[in-house]
Amino acid sequence: MILNHYYKIKNQYTTKNAMLFDVILLPECDVYKGHFPGMPVAPGVYNIQMIKECVERIAGKPLLLESMMQCKFIVMITPDQNLELQIRVETTVIERNRLNVLATIVRDNVNCLIFKGEFILRQDGYDFEEL
Repeated sequence: MILNHYYKIKNQYTTKNAMLFDVILLPECDVYKGHFPGMPVAPGVYNIQMIKECVERIAGKPLLLESMMQCKFIVMITPDQNLELQIRVETTVIERNRLNVLATIVRDNVNCLIFKGEFILRQDGYDFEEL
């Protein structure tokens, strides 16, 4: 989990079609020392993990990313210029243990990342009927 290490959630709320997370990147995170020294860039895998953790908050259950149909990095995210971001997550239950997810990471109304993928439950015996 990278919450409170790489980012923190400032606010979380629901709209008609999506769950929105206002997040703040934490520029003191050690990942920026190596990615890249002197010109820190938010690693794509950390941004995908941030989306996954937001989806887990919505589901209330631990998940695994099973498939990624699209992951488009449109605008580079840097901790010195892009501290405040919004993550927009839309979920659809497609089977009892599978979620279809469309998520975007946005800064100042500009899409930085577009993600489409499927998540499954990490543990047997649970389903998404209560979502």
